[in-house]
Amino acid sequence: MSLENRVIGFIGAGNMAYGLIKGIVSVKPDMEIVFYDTDSERVNFVRDTLKANPLNSVGEVIENCDVAFIAVKPYSVESVLEVSAQALNNFQNSRNFPIFISIAGGVKVDFMEEVFNQTLKNVFPIKIFRVMPNINSLVGKGMSAMCYNNYVSDEDRKMVTEILEMSSKVLIIDEKYFDAVTALSGSGPAYIFLIAEGLIEAGVKLGLPRDMARTLSVQTLLGSADLLNSPEFSKSSTKDLKDMVTSPGGTTAYGLAKLEEGRIKYILDSAVNAAYLRSKGLI
Repeated sequence: MSLENRVIGFIGAGNMAYGLIKGIVSVKPDMEIVFYDTDSERVNFVRDTLKANPLNSVGEVIENCDVAFIAVKPYSVESVLEVSAQALNNFQNSRNFPIFISIAGGVKVDFMEEVFNQTLKNVFPIKIFRVMPNINSLVGKGMSAMCYNNYVSDEDRKMVTEILEMSSKVLIIDEKYFDAVTALSGSGPAYIFLIAEGLIEAGVKLGLPRDMARTLSVQTLLGSADLLNSPEFSKSSTKDLKDMVTSPGGTTAYGLAKLEEGRIKYILDSAVNAAYLRSKGLI
């Protein structure tokens, strides 16, 4: 299934949908994108900034797209799928059904299949993807993990991967890993923002102007990530890279000692584990 002459639809136009749409229009500015959201201010914003076409209902999006992103809160997914299935009941041919891509956290593929099967007049094979993107898609640097059901073809997978790669790196995974992925890369940007906040505040406390502390902190984070990801150092462990910065008895050694004293790795592990348990619905 090629992207040529396809229409991509979004149900929900929040930050994650915005990042995905922004990635699409930056790579394929002529791609037709339709969307629906209940917030009129949000609709106007997305329409005006990204030139996407707002429609009047969930059903209208389903009737007019080839790929449908379900970009609503998890508790709204079931009702959106029921309305979508009702729209599908009006289709003459199941081959015209859109591909469904849910980016709602915690909503499993088999649950989505069950909702469709309960609402459709006739049971048709619905192609479903489950995707966990992250907020970094807003700047084209996202991380998206995805899985899909048995009705998805290789062509479908390639097409959806192409769409996601316009704003993020894509990793195909088994669905059993989704809660861990959600806790690590889905929630991960917030952990990094908190670390950045701490570095900036520390710089200000030492007398640096806030804008200077922000520039120093942000560029340090960006450069460190690039170094970790560079081909030249791809075989280096994080410990190796850490040791490159740390001279015996030097400033970095003293700083690291304080971080270890505060058990920073334990704190990060606890944060990711808490997010994981929440994703599984255990807390």
